[in-house]
Amino acid sequence: MKIRTYKYFIKQSIKSIWRNKIMSLASIGSVMSALLVIGIFLILVLNVDYMAGKLESQVEIKVHLIDGLSENIIKDIKQEIESLEGVKETVFVSKDQALKEFSESLGENSYLLEGLEGDNPLSDSFVVTLEDPRLAPQMTLAIKAMSNIENVVYGKEVLEKLLDITYFLRIGSLVIVGILFLISIFIISNTIKITVFARRREIGIMKYIGATDWFVRGPFFFEGVILGFFGSIISIGLLAAGYYFLARYIEQQMFGLLVVSLMPFNEVLNTLIIALLIFGVIIGSLGSMISIRKFLRV
Repeated sequence: MKIRTYKYFIKQSIKSIWRNKIMSLASIGSVMSALLVIGIFLILVLNVDYMAGKLESQVEIKVHLIDGLSENIIKDIKQEIESLEGVKETVFVSKDQALKEFSESLGENSYLLEGLEGDNPLSDSFVVTLEDPRLAPQMTLAIKAMSNIENVVYGKEVLEKLLDITYFLRIGSLVIVGILFLISIFIISNTIKITVFARRREIGIMKYIGATDWFVRGPFFFEGVILGFFGSIISIGLLAAGYYFLARYIEQQMFGLLVVSLMPFNEVLNTLIIALLIFGVIIGSLGSMISIRKFLRV
């Protein structure tokens, strides 16, 4: 198809939008409303995934060493652990440091540990962080097989529950976004259908003089793209402003012992811009195509 044909389509679509200002504004409002709902849920999905990722990154394997090992042996064990595929970081925690951290965690009850400095019951250990928490079971077996290892702990039950919860949250969120997307197309197609109905005589005349279906569809397609684009821009602006102030508000709040951390604003904004622009254009164009289909049967 020639470039001038596309220019004609775009020119006609802009004329149509301007000629039908009220319905065009209604269509933009429908796209915006639909994308606001999708955008709000998308932000929830992003933050659920972000928090799940943070929780998964905190999954650690605690490797307790046999007491009385020399520094060279400890160094060799560390190198052996770090050589395993999937190990992200290995941090050595001496028995004295472990006792100090345990004492600090007790707070006012730290006096219960007084006198243990000379006869520390804790052991030297390594805290191992993994690139993928799902590797924990096999990594535990591999480390247990090494020499001079007393015990390896990683919280099997907690990890399995965490992975199950995050998996269902992610899949469930994507399914709901998909359903909202389809509902949005249905709403937009019905809104645009009113505009198309008002121009049914024009479509009929074009068909009678020999215009192809695609030639008739062209202006409506670009009209839907333009309406979807503007609806996306407005919804992105509203969602970005709302998320920015919500993130700032939460940062200033204390929720007891619970640390609430939202996904950084810039990352959310980048995803919103890409996702909602694509959604808006697809919703607008598909809505137009679905609406005009009935009136092409002349």
